[in-house]
Amino acid sequence: VCLCSRTSLENLKRKMTVQLSSDNLICCFYNSLSNFWIKIFISSIYQDFVRMTLTPSPPFPLPFLPVLITLSSLITYSVAWLTLKRVKIQKKYVYGIAGAVSLIFIIYLIPVAFGVDVLAGARTPAGKISLIICGYLGGLFFGSRLCKE
Repeated sequence: VCLCSRTSLENLKRKMTVQLSSDNLICCFYNSLSNFWIKIFISSIYQDFVRMTLTPSPPFPLPFLPVLITLSSLITYSVAWLTLKRVKIQKKYVYGIAGAVSLIFIIYLIPVAFGVDVLAGARTPAGKISLIICGYLGGLFFGSRLCKE
């Protein structure tokens, strides 16, 4: 009787060791898999950022997307500033409209330049409308944060 219980106790130890090591293996595999996907996620965001914002497009000497965003914002916000000099309207609404118009320029000029909607959110009408609304809200926030005259 004593020999049987000793053997079953050793079998139980082996089973527990195998079970614990297999759990560790699954846990390690899961951790390495999640690290793998995190690395791919970060790498793809980084590559998109570098290629879209820091790399010049062949016909242009400068990176096209930041230049397009800067020019459209510069033009629309300058027109808004000039409008505010002539007409008495609350700043936040004028700058809100300027932000919306700036995004309209960006949404419709990028496909002309690249031949494709580069902004993924601007591929559907609902996406374009939501981007324009976000531009309005951004301009509204910008205008509301300016000093009161």
